[in-house]
Amino acid sequence: MGYHELVLDSNVRNWVFIPLTIFIVLMKLLMQYAHQMNTAVPITTKELAEIREQQAVQRSARIRAAANWLPETAFRMRKAFFTDKDEGLFNQKPKSRAMHETMATDPSFMVDMMKKNLTGMLPQIVMGTAVSFFFNGFVMGKIPFGLSPRFRPMLQRGVDLAALDVSYFTSLSYYFALLFASRGPFSLVFREHTLDETEMMRRQMNPMAGGAGFDAAGM
Repeated sequence: MGYHELVLDSNVRNWVFIPLTIFIVLMKLLMQYAHQMNTAVPITTKELAEIREQQAVQRSARIRAAANWLPETAFRMRKAFFTDKDEGLFNQKPKSRAMHETMATDPSFMVDMMKKNLTGMLPQIVMGTAVSFFFNGFVMGKIPFGLSPRFRPMLQRGVDLAALDVSYFTSLSYYFALLFASRGPFSLVFREHTLDETEMMRRQMNPMAGGAGFDAAGM
């Protein structure tokens, strides 16, 4: 099947590409700063033993990740410190409270969880609604190589034209691509505080997963 070459209007660049790019970048910055405000170090009601236990879990994860770089004797010493049957740290009585206990004794736990979910969902709803209303249905550009028809749903969201070459991409597809691809440049600026959209979506689908405490008995 032959496809016709399209001549894209320069107004698409001036009134769709540039405004859409600026809008996404500004909304990402807003989401990033809101994320930093909500993930600031809160006043904790945890006991010192709970904090030490959770930090030990994080330390053990780092040791597992760097196991291939440690000498065998050093790795065995660290393993014994955590898993020794008699004196191992992870074989002691757990100090961390279960989630239902945390929710019962710390009312700010649920408030903080709802605040994080709200600040993650609200900007995405605003962005998706605005892009669908103002920028939907535009062909913005063409990829300089051919693609198979299976890429059509990914590149041509909002435009259902079987006669359109698959290498053309639409404004709605550009929005999704830029939304997730911008995490790389943002991570260079904000480092470890960079907002992770995939983690945000996972937390929205399962709100209770992000706040679960550590269960040492399950180690």
